[in-house]
Formats: sequence, C-alpha cells, structure tokens
Amino acid sequence: MKRLILLLLVACSACAEPIEQETDMVLIPAGPFTLGLNPSAEVPSFISDRTSSKNAQPQQEINVKAFYMDIHEVSYGEFLSFKPQARYSEGRLTHPVQGVSWFEADAYCLWLGKRLPTESEWEKAARGLEGNLYVWGNEFKRENANFGKTVQPPGKQTRDFSEFGVYDLNGNVSEWTASWYQPYQGSSFKDPNFGKKYKVIRGGAINKREHGFLKEFALLPYRNFAPPQMRSWDTGFRCARSASPSSKSNS
Repeated sequence: MKRLILLLLVACSACAEPIEQETDMVLIPAGPFTLGLNPSAEVPSFISDRTSSKNAQPQQEINVKAFYMDIHEVSYGEFLSFKPQARYSEGRLTHPVQGVSWFEADAYCLWLGKRLPTESEWEKAARGLEGNLYVWGNEFKRENANFGKTVQPPGKQTRDFSEFGVYDLNGNVSEWTASWYQPYQGSSFKDPNFGKKYKVIRGGAINKREHGFLKEFALLPYRNFAPPQMRSWDTGFRCARSASPSSKSNS
C-alpha cells in the first residue's frame, strides 16, 4: 500500500504545472507601484530643460505585469560570448559592458530569449513598493553606490541593492531600456525630444569629470535619453523577461 501511495504521489507531481525558475534573474511580482516624481514634494532642481524633473511628472500609481529582471548588469565577458569581435576601449571581462548601442543591447537580450526592460519595469525594480528615491531610501548617500570614476564588478556595492534583490540600479553604469522617450500620462510638459527618436536610459552612473557629478542624476525616477545608435562610456544594460500569468502578484 505504501508503495502504491508513493507511485501516485510521483505521478501527480509529474502532472503539476512546472515552476518558472531563473538562476540569474529575480521575479518582480505583478501589481501597482509609484512612478515618477511628486511636483509638490521637495525635489532637487536641475540645470536645464533637458535635465528637468518635469519629464518625470506627474507622479502616478501604475500597474506592471509580473516580469523577471537580471540580478546583475550584463558583463563585458558575457557580451563577448554574443559578439566575440567586440573590442571596446574600456571594460574588463568581469565588469559591466560599456559603450554598447541600444541595438546591440536589444540584440543580446533577444539572443538569450529575453528582452530589455521597459522604463516602468526598471523603475519598479529599483524603487520597490515604498517608492524610494534611491534603492536604500529617500536620503542621498554617495557611499552606497558606485558614483566614482571607474566601473566595478557587478554586485560589489552591497548597499546598492533593491527591495527585490537587484544590484547596481543606483550606480555603476546607466542602463538602456526598451522604452521610447515619451511624456507620462497626464503630463503637461512639452519637450521637442518626445517621440520615437530617443530611447530612455535609467540609473545613475560613474562620472569621470572632476566637477560633473550631480546627485539629482542618481534619483531613481530621473529620465535620461539618447539616440539608439549612440555609444557612451557610462551606459550598459541588463535584460528582463515577461513572467507567465500564473506568477504571484502583489495584489
């Protein structure tokens, strides 16, 4: 009888729906989160319209479907497995890849059966359910992330670690997203750059200039943008993947 019960248990387990697992990714559950900046809150000023916080307003609660996000930024060594002929002037094999265009980042993710995250997915993974301005809270602490002059291996800054378990969203390299630079719903801000000309880049980054660092650029809601063909020494990427409808939600 015991043997029969054991066989039945094995048979039932074989019929169960497989559980999605990713060793290098973390599940960001479905549900609402706070996107953007509150214009009535005390938000640091910016230096020009191009770097205005107005493009991240109005603040709003939006729902995002469940998705997986890479725990770490894609490394130079990983990128070389996709494009062996790539020889960028900067980058050790264990460091985040830099100087890749949006097209290269997108192609790499698709090669792995993944995709680039949308900017709303990126912001949710970074800000968490509390809507923090930095992954660790709402007070800027320069020592908590890599805002130095050189990149570091992914995960070295243990305090640059989001609520969902993703590293280096606040510093190291900025990251390409899948999204075009468009106004938020309900926005009255006019920017001639809006449209399908530029892709959104998210996250603070290293800074090589002596006096060029501005903590405002490290705010998680901050939106930068660039033409998809551009290559920049401070920009890399990570991949995402949509989760199945059966994935747990935050509702």
